[in-house]
Amino acid sequence: MDLFDIAIKLEQEGAQLYTELAQRAPTEGFTTIFKMLADDEKKHESYFRVLQGRSALVTVSSSVLEQAKQVFRDFNPDNFFVIDGQIPAYEEALLVEKKSIDFYTEQLPSLEFEAEKKALKLIIAEEKRHYAILEEIIKLVTRPHRWVESAEFGVREEY
Repeated sequence: MDLFDIAIKLEQEGAQLYTELAQRAPTEGFTTIFKMLADDEKKHESYFRVLQGRSALVTVSSSVLEQAKQVFRDFNPDNFFVIDGQIPAYEEALLVEKKSIDFYTEQLPSLEFEAEKKALKLIIAEEKRHYAILEEIIKLVTRPHRWVESAEFGVREEY
């Protein structure tokens, strides 16, 4: 199995996971984010298929980060309830993104053509944005349960 076969499989797994998360999302905003992440993973799969066939150059674009920022701004913790299994599912998605980032970064030097390297770097950058979004979702969901406000503990960052 070559790099592209493994990458295609990784992207398919990611798309499936995000589709499942979208179906179980506790808010409309989270549903939107997970659907966009699933779409990005499907795009990545198609990019790897193109790279595998060496038939065209790949350009990577996504608006999921901007959408996620808006969802985070609109998030109201008073109207949000954690669903059983939600946080472990988000942590699993985080691990899937980390696995992709690590694998792609590891494989980068083995690519022969500069266009392939450039495309893979763009995909790695996008996977890192996905990772950051998932980290923020986890913070958003867990912070009310883990953070204790008290003058005794000093100044806290705003959230």
